[in-house]
Amino acid sequence: MIKPKSFSRFVLSLFLAVLTIVAPLGRSVLAQQPAQNSTAAGTAPDLTSYLAAIEKSIDEKRKEFGIPGVSLVIVQNDKVIYIKGLGVKDFENNVAVTPDTLFAIGSATKAFTAMAAVMSADKGRLSLDDSPKKYLPYFKMRDADTDAKITIRDLLSHRSGLNRTDLAMVTNRLNREELIKVAGMAKPTAKLGEKFQYQNVMYAAAGEVVAKAEHSDWDQVMADRIFKPLGMTSTNTTVRAMQKAKDFSFGYEYNSTTKQTRRLPQREIPSAAPAGAINSSARDMAQWLRLMLGGGVFNGQRLVSEQGFNQLITKQINVAGTVDYGLGWFLRQWNRHKVIEHGGNIDGFNAQVAMMPDQKLGFVLLTNVTASPLVGLAMSTVWNNLVGQPQPVAEQAAGPAADPKKATAAAASSATAEATDEAQYSGPMKELFGSYEQEQSKGIIEIGFREGKVSLLVPGQQVYPLVEKEVNKLSSPVLPNTYWIDITRNADGGVAGIVMNQPEGKFPFRRMPDTAALISTDDLIAKMIAAYGGEENLRKHKSSITTIEVDMENQGVMAEGVVRAKAPNMQATNVTLTALGREIGSSVSYFDGTSGGQLPSFAPEETLSGKRLQDAKIETDFYRLLNWKKNFKTINVKRIAKVGDEDAYVVEKLPENGHPITDYISTKSFLLLRRDTVIASETSPIELPQTETYSDYRSVEGVMIAFKTLANNLAYGDIVTRVKEIKFDVDVPDSIFHKPAKK
Repeated sequence: MIKPKSFSRFVLSLFLAVLTIVAPLGRSVLAQQPAQNSTAAGTAPDLTSYLAAIEKSIDEKRKEFGIPGVSLVIVQNDKVIYIKGLGVKDFENNVAVTPDTLFAIGSATKAFTAMAAVMSADKGRLSLDDSPKKYLPYFKMRDADTDAKITIRDLLSHRSGLNRTDLAMVTNRLNREELIKVAGMAKPTAKLGEKFQYQNVMYAAAGEVVAKAEHSDWDQVMADRIFKPLGMTSTNTTVRAMQKAKDFSFGYEYNSTTKQTRRLPQREIPSAAPAGAINSSARDMAQWLRLMLGGGVFNGQRLVSEQGFNQLITKQINVAGTVDYGLGWFLRQWNRHKVIEHGGNIDGFNAQVAMMPDQKLGFVLLTNVTASPLVGLAMSTVWNNLVGQPQPVAEQAAGPAADPKKATAAAASSATAEATDEAQYSGPMKELFGSYEQEQSKGIIEIGFREGKVSLLVPGQQVYPLVEKEVNKLSSPVLPNTYWIDITRNADGGVAGIVMNQPEGKFPFRRMPDTAALISTDDLIAKMIAAYGGEENLRKHKSSITTIEVDMENQGVMAEGVVRAKAPNMQATNVTLTALGREIGSSVSYFDGTSGGQLPSFAPEETLSGKRLQDAKIETDFYRLLNWKKNFKTINVKRIAKVGDEDAYVVEKLPENGHPITDYISTKSFLLLRRDTVIASETSPIELPQTETYSDYRSVEGVMIAFKTLANNLAYGDIVTRVKEIKFDVDVPDSIFHKPAKK
């Protein structure tokens, strides 16, 4: 089976690296604090151990996750109780972080844009229920009903019906008006207000609306309405201003495979600035916390009306489960306490802003590495230590689990750790392995073995490792305790099904019968080889050049490209991206048989390593179907499922050191109909599940080729790749597959 490298996998791997942006009225309390790193003067003695525990935990995790430096501030009862920098802002020269070091805060910017909109509404200069068209005459949405009804409030609450339209944004070739126009051309993935879909460009539009209503620009509105009144004297909105400051951090990425730290160019996003352009320090961000925890009052003066402030932190739309979104803020619960928070992520930086209003408590954590898991852990660290004052987390003694449930979970985890694949595993949860069907929706989930752990496998989602909490009850350490699985059994004690318990309700799944015996792996491979043209035809070709065109339907962006491939496993892809009828970017990906990478015009160069390198070796194998048994350590026919109206064998393929692949092979034609996999990065914990469907098969020189591929994932919607022409056995020099020289 000769198949051009998936353009969508190439584009989406870039997205993981660059598109996650996944937050004077008198002398203030902060202004009176000394500038040196320290816990705040006057901290109550009974807080000392808890603050020390927080610092120890965060600093240990900082080192574990390869983060050069962080800056943390904690505010309670309108006072700074902790402020300190840990690690370095300049990794190469070992220069320490301080509380005044500027970091990019990424999408934590959105809360500032929403605040400015509410302030403008207070002054009567706009209404949140106005149409954006009132201020931006060029604003237009592809869906007519959405175009007629959309409001500023919809822009601020991520309910426009658009999926992320970030690709045009990061190429940095379009101004704000053009960027908003491109987003409006994108095919929606929901009706207006139907569901939460994170949308950076709609936030850029909201910021531009505020600027027009104020007869100013967004940067000046931020400075006049928020930064100056709060005394945020170091905070700014451009890379140029940040790098002129006396104290700022460089941004980095950390490769968990190679253990290398690399400095990244700081990303300037002028067109989408209202979605993620603010740079600030822990000291300045404490002022922002004080305003928010004060309900819009700062140093005794109300800066935003009580009604306007309440709109910011009131549910506008449900995100998922018990998590909601207000205007610029995620709203969730922690042990029955309301939490208001927003993270921020942009090249080289990751931030978290979080508050617990009933405790008058909040913190900001700023880090100088892309997409760090530390910002997510910070909330539990701070809340556990300061809310209700439990034993300091960092000081708890390690030892045997006193709770028998924890002991059971530890034993189960130990048992799974000893096995390396599903066939070897013989622990207590072996009987659960298999497929389960939800009777109403007919959705299929699995319990199987991934990366040394028994895991729940849900299509389109991350892998959820499982532990046995108690008899017939499973939980996952990566999910809140409001999520668990009950095992149901038949009269003979065998596993009849499972019940998924989560805040939305209980969802029963029946165990599906084992269908692996329907066809052996060897028979399936033999039939597929015959279906694709036979081994002789597949092996007779030594190279190919494929011309493709790509429609990123939910991005408003098109592309054209050429994919060159050569046996045994070399491949190079050159693409040009277009929007509004002109080029907005280009990129090259290459693999020479042993090494590879990507050189986009709009993002840092990337070199493949770890699992992604192994994925590339398999993906570029010119004779990949003939080499299934060589490329994958296990191949299991799991069941039969529907792909559209067609029955398909579901085949799980696990490589030695890459990411798992699930193929859906037609029971009739034995052609590949669908593939489930993930797009991953070695410098980010994010793994983006993706589904590709293949159609329009045609025979080219005796080999069956899918002329249409539809890739889909939750973050970026549909990407349709069509083959315009494919030529076999064209002379392609080996130099094409090596890293190109920089222009």
